[in-house]
Amino acid sequence: NALDDFTVSRIVQKMPRILHLNIEANLEPKFDWLQHQFNLDDDALGKMVQRSPTFLGLSIDTWEVKLDWIERRLHLTGDDLSKFILKAPSILNCNIESNLDLTLDFYIDALGDEREAVRLVTNNPSLLAYSLEKRLKPRLQETRDAGILIDAGCLRR
Repeated sequence: NALDDFTVSRIVQKMPRILHLNIEANLEPKFDWLQHQFNLDDDALGKMVQRSPTFLGLSIDTWEVKLDWIERRLHLTGDDLSKFILKAPSILNCNIESNLDLTLDFYIDALGDEREAVRLVTNNPSLLAYSLEKRLKPRLQETRDAGILIDAGCLRR
């Protein structure tokens, strides 16, 4: 797994504590797992880690629990699951109970249609990382107060 110096520098800038992780015992097994799980070459792995290195602080077991949730709730497997994670690897940092479940339920309630909500978040994975209290609920209320019809296009913004 060869990450170039620039990529390593960007990763360390975003997550300085990565310097405390043991390369052989911690990082290499994670890089190998990611490459195998998502069929990544070194360049794709570098881009994924550079985009959101903080998930490297979590265990592979924790990632697997979150991937199981994504498969179960969003009905994604194989290449679709890989594309989803590559678009927003920060999803691996999100807590299932206090973030992912509640945020998906918010979109289902707002749209009134689970299938449409799942389609919305699978096409825009970063939507699951938005704060319910600071972003989603206030914007939904403002939109409803203004009498604007809520649809998937409105929630993408």
